[in-house]
Amino acid sequence: MNSSIPMDVSEPSFHRFIDLVYEAAENPAHWRRFYDALQQALGVQSIHVLGTDKRHGTLSYSDGANMPVEGELAYLQHYRFMDPRVPAILQRDAGEWTHCHEILDEGEVARHPFYQEFLIPYDRRYMSGTKLVDTPEATIIFATLSSTAQGPLSGEALAFMDRLLPHLQRACRIGLKHFVYSTQALVGQLLVNKLRQPVILATPGGEVMHTNEAAQQLLRSTPLVKVQDGRVQLPQPHHGDLLRHCAEMEQAIKIARADPAGAEVPAASMFRSLTIRQDVNGERAPEALYAFFSMLAPEDMMGSFGLRPVVMLIFYHPASAPSIDSGLLYAVFGLTPAECRVATLLAEGLPVKRIAEIQGTQHDTVRKQLRSIYQKTATNRQPELVRLLLHLPHNAVQN
Repeated sequence: MNSSIPMDVSEPSFHRFIDLVYEAAENPAHWRRFYDALQQALGVQSIHVLGTDKRHGTLSYSDGANMPVEGELAYLQHYRFMDPRVPAILQRDAGEWTHCHEILDEGEVARHPFYQEFLIPYDRRYMSGTKLVDTPEATIIFATLSSTAQGPLSGEALAFMDRLLPHLQRACRIGLKHFVYSTQALVGQLLVNKLRQPVILATPGGEVMHTNEAAQQLLRSTPLVKVQDGRVQLPQPHHGDLLRHCAEMEQAIKIARADPAGAEVPAASMFRSLTIRQDVNGERAPEALYAFFSMLAPEDMMGSFGLRPVVMLIFYHPASAPSIDSGLLYAVFGLTPAECRVATLLAEGLPVKRIAEIQGTQHDTVRKQLRSIYQKTATNRQPELVRLLLHLPHNAVQN
């Protein structure tokens, strides 16, 4: 192997890696130290570890050593779907190696866009990979990447990895939770389920991880948002806008991870919004759905390095808007049934005149009821009352 990176596959090096891998099993923040040291010891261009969360059916983990941020993101967002190497690795048993030069000849490499558009421009021509773990919860793949000049993984390096592999597999099984998503650890799944607002948790590529009950009801009530083949689907161009925003936010997080000292803290955690409408026969339909979305970085909550961020989508739609709980208005403020009805309609945005028509009462009657509501709720004006009603705790969560 013609490499500018000197190898160190000596016996002392092997014992050092035994210590490093079990340190990483105990503390996920140490995986990066293990990857960096292993890339140097093997004399390869990069180390890449991928984790698939089988429960959510999505690529959950991506980390390694000497991987350009833009290259890793390009792989996660696009090129992984055309990678011819992964299917070959998945067909083999855990611990059995796949070497790309043995399954793809030079003619195939010269024609394949994955190599010509992606791998070779990033000078990562050769791969040797294997499954570390394959359980009902997750599949974890380990791969070394070498440049054209370096050539395939050397026999010495492969023998070193064969000795290290059982320990690496055991460490991954011990710390398996750090390679898969845990919505409960990220945002509190029980809390998400209690929220009356429709919430969908998804990967930056739109693969759905979790929907609460309100979101499931929303999916049944409007065609403006769907889940098809496990992915969030919006009408175009809104779907493309959502994925573009998510890609930008993920890139900001990745850049900040790569250079935490020099990178500006990204605004990825801030909410962005989309107003979703669908054109019908060339005309814009009156129905609108509002999506507010932000990105959650798992390592902030779990102490793990390589988990992909999670997108939290919160929707507002007239069909999903939570109603004011009359029982709470009576219990907290002592409103009468008629006053509860007036307060509820007012919170829905109806003017006093329209409320009187719906109630079948005089305009003055509603105004008197409104004055009584002001007094009981310690408010003075309609905007102040509406703000109070919309921020009642019971409107945010379900019993």
